[in-house]
Amino acid sequence: MDRDTYAKSFAKRRDGEWAEMFQWVPRMYRAAASRLEKLERQAERQFPGVFDRLEQERDAAGDTIPTWCWLPVARVQQVLADHYAHRTTKASGATRQGLAVMAAGDAARLQAIGAWRSAGRHMVNIHDRTLLELREAGDRMPADIPQRWPLHGLYVVSEAPNGALGAFLHLEWNELEQRAELRIAPDVAPTASLDRIPVQPLHLEGGTVTEAARRTVLSFQAGVDTVLGTETLPDISPGSAVDDAARMIAKKNAFWVAAADWLASDRPTTFDAAVLAGNEPTADWPPAKAQDTGRAPVLWLAGPAG
Repeated sequence: MDRDTYAKSFAKRRDGEWAEMFQWVPRMYRAAASRLEKLERQAERQFPGVFDRLEQERDAAGDTIPTWCWLPVARVQQVLADHYAHRTTKASGATRQGLAVMAAGDAARLQAIGAWRSAGRHMVNIHDRTLLELREAGDRMPADIPQRWPLHGLYVVSEAPNGALGAFLHLEWNELEQRAELRIAPDVAPTASLDRIPVQPLHLEGGTVTEAARRTVLSFQAGVDTVLGTETLPDISPGSAVDDAARMIAKKNAFWVAAADWLASDRPTTFDAAVLAGNEPTADWPPAKAQDTGRAPVLWLAGPAG
């Protein structure tokens, strides 16, 4: 089934064909698909042709980067510097450090959306019962996610009072430091807005989310020092600014780490939501390769095994 035909499965005129207990599914699909389309259009309006350029960069990279990483963010940033320097986000009176942070933010958001697009525009909704379990998953950092990661990028979507909200999940490979990261990009603004998507990196090391967050904070500070030509000796003792920041990041993102771990495991039962409307599934989970016919995303429902 091509993407245009697929999207028609969730059209409003077909809502009556869905069982009452699943009426929320087509509503959520339409809201999420509309939201994601707006984000893609905003990205392409600010950076015309950028995703084609990034795909060319990915093809050129070949096997020099791990298969589980779509394109390292440093390479995305280089494409912006080479072709879109006049279009990167600016702010009046911003310092050199501030401009560098804004440019890095543009690259991180494009990486999140680009990885999702390149993988085939797949959305995953996690069952409510599993959501509750994941929120209580604790502080463990599953460093082996790259060996299990199903697609370059996923969009985890949930029903919301005004439609749908979600988060992009993807993996980053830091070529300079030879390090893997999980990247979490929540898309939760009331209205879809590219510049309101924060991207939180977390080093896939350290054993716990808190320790991974601490290493991430220290790495960010080292990056700032490199840009400014300074040298900081950070205080990492309990109660220090670094410790407080790490604990805040861990608390905010532990759920997403647990969700990524769960989605990359053999624990979920995952199926194409269009089956509920009487259609044939587009593919088994995880899809063997990206489908590039049309722009409409595919929605998968993931629940506990059995």
